Amino acid sequence: MNHIKTLFLFVVAASLLTTNAIAGSTQWRPFPDGAVSRIAFGSCAKQWQHQAIWDAVIVRKPDLFIFLGDAVYADTDGTTAWQLSEPQLKGEWNRLADKPEFQAARAAFPFMATWDNHDYGTHAGGVEFELKRTSKTIFLDFFGEPIESQRRKREGIYDAKIFGPEGRRVQVILLDTKYNRSPFKKDPTPRQARLKKGKVGGYIADDDPAKTHLGKEQWAWLEEQLNIPADLRLIVTSTQVIANEKGMDEWGNFPHERQRLLDLIQATGPRGTVILSGNVHFAELSRVDVDGYPLYDFTSSGMTHINEIYGRASNTFRVGAPYVDLNFGMVEIDWRSKPAPILTFSVIDTDSETRFSHRVNLNN
Repeated sequence: MNHIKTLFLFVVAASLLTTNAIAGSTQWRPFPDGAVSRIAFGSCAKQWQHQAIWDAVIVRKPDLFIFLGDAVYADTDGTTAWQLSEPQLKGEWNRLADKPEFQAARAAFPFMATWDNHDYGTHAGGVEFELKRTSKTIFLDFFGEPIESQRRKREGIYDAKIFGPEGRRVQVILLDTKYNRSPFKKDPTPRQARLKKGKVGGYIADDDPAKTHLGKEQWAWLEEQLNIPADLRLIVTSTQVIANEKGMDEWGNFPHERQRLLDLIQATGPRGTVILSGNVHFAELSRVDVDGYPLYDFTSSGMTHINEIYGRASNTFRVGAPYVDLNFGMVEIDWRSKPAPILTFSVIDTDSETRFSHRVNLNN
């Protein structure tokens, strides 16, 4: 009887350990040593669904994959939102780690990642989230961030890395749009009235200069990063910057912060800078001129699910039609092109077929 009781306690303890530990935090491929020319990215993947999209990413053989947020949906089952506990949050990350298709991707290429609201841990996710410090630790543990990393000392998970030698330097800047973000201002207009105007979200622009998207510390850090020399600079943000008419979780909810980012890009030199964004459950490319130079915001979202209503939302900055189906994005760099590299932005479907492509000469 004592033997059976001991065995039972061992099984219970093992189960609790599985729930509370972060699985596979050290099983990531190392970052490339040299230049990169193929960067894949995506967002919005429900951990309880089959994730066939990873097979398509593997076929494309990226040098790096960037998760733009909602790598898990920890605070909802897709219908109902709830308040998270720490064991729940760890358990949802472990569900992702246990997926064979995700394990295959993790073995095939290295990852960089930032978060959006659902992997941060709350739908309205912002500075007020009580579990944010715990969530930060869980997130960084999952993605194998070293204990001594400077990233662990910051108020948020923002980070940056440079790949490649001079002449082929790619800087990837991961912004954190949740940890320090002020609360959004809600739109009192009824939903049906908003939809008739092409506005699908429930927020309106807030001109209060006291409100922030990144927080003082992250803004100062970002300015430092934008002054570091790079041949191509990818600014990664979980939510869209240029498209600002949807009323969703987007930079346009704080117009002064959106303009501050565009002004900072202009001041530090827009040439060679591209924004990567997610969140909206479809793919699109947006463009605005900054100091006479085209600045692109390439959005890929919907690795396991899409939203056709969101895809019909207004965007006067859109380049071409949106792609409303499961997708991930690719940025391919032709370093051989002279006098400047040529970029190809592609939206890829679950069969690894290109559904949208746009070429950009960085010298223009």
